[in-house]
Amino acid sequence: MTQGARSVRSAYPIGILVIVALTVFRCLSIVAALVKLEGGDVAQWLRASSPLPESADGTTVSVVVTALLVGLLVASLATVVGLLARRTWAWVLAIVLSGVILAIDLGWWYSGDARYLSMLLNVVAVFYLNQRDVRLALRGEAPP
Repeated sequence: MTQGARSVRSAYPIGILVIVALTVFRCLSIVAALVKLEGGDVAQWLRASSPLPESADGTTVSVVVTALLVGLLVASLATVVGLLARRTWAWVLAIVLSGVILAIDLGWWYSGDARYLSMLLNVVAVFYLNQRDVRLALRGEAPP
């Protein structure tokens, strides 16, 4: 293994990379929902993975859903940048976002419009966010 590969591997624990990948997927699903991406099965699946289901255009609910999706998108992008920059606030933002989206998912599940993939991805994100190596890496401390 080369020195460059070692420094990249030690720079980011696998947990951070998983969280970044899940957050990027969340961003893609939110964008797909915002632009109402049309196409094949993948586009439909991506839109269905959004944390908020679609609503009829022009309604008050549609405006609120769009505003929430934009807010979630901005916060998710900030989380990705912060995690890659090893900022402690990014860990806090990632935990808060996962909790908020899980609460939204549970509400949709209760109403009969479950978002199972979104729930699963956020549970996995919370699992990795609570890993010791991730917390240590974002605090800037060297593991013992």
